[in-house]
Amino acid sequence: HGDGSPSEAPARQGLACYRATFREVYRYAAMLCGADRAAAEDLVSDAYLSTLTAARRGAVTEVSVGYLTTVVRHRFLGRMRSAEREERRLRLVASSPEPEEPLLPDRLATLPERERALLVLRYVDDLTMAQAAEELGMSTRAAESLAARAMRRLRRQEARDA
Repeated sequence: HGDGSPSEAPARQGLACYRATFREVYRYAAMLCGADRAAAEDLVSDAYLSTLTAARRGAVTEVSVGYLTTVVRHRFLGRMRSAEREERRLRLVASSPEPEEPLLPDRLATLPERERALLVLRYVDDLTMAQAAEELGMSTRAAESLAARAMRRLRRQEARDA
């Protein structure tokens, strides 16, 4: 309301901090993100938001450019690690070969129940790995590992039968 009440003091302080630090914090984020301005803007927004949240909890008492750039750096590295994990996961999925022949019921019957269910959901029902994992109550990563194990088992069976 602009009446100078004590409840407005933190908001005014936050705005003043933003105005005083934004240029340097954004410049730092832009250096990390290169040409991806949207990513830099997201990092900066996240940094200010998490800092404001921490300040409201009393976890942060003094905000500076150094503090905010540290938050930006940690957020950037976290996103980078997440992207690397996702890339590794996608490589794993891509390296898990699709069955070259249709999954034969007699071969599937030899698999343990969870492996069999996963392969049926994935390759017969044509669910994504994430959807199949959710249906079976497991993480996508666990489902990928289970599917790779099941496919190895089927290939070994096929080699023995050949």
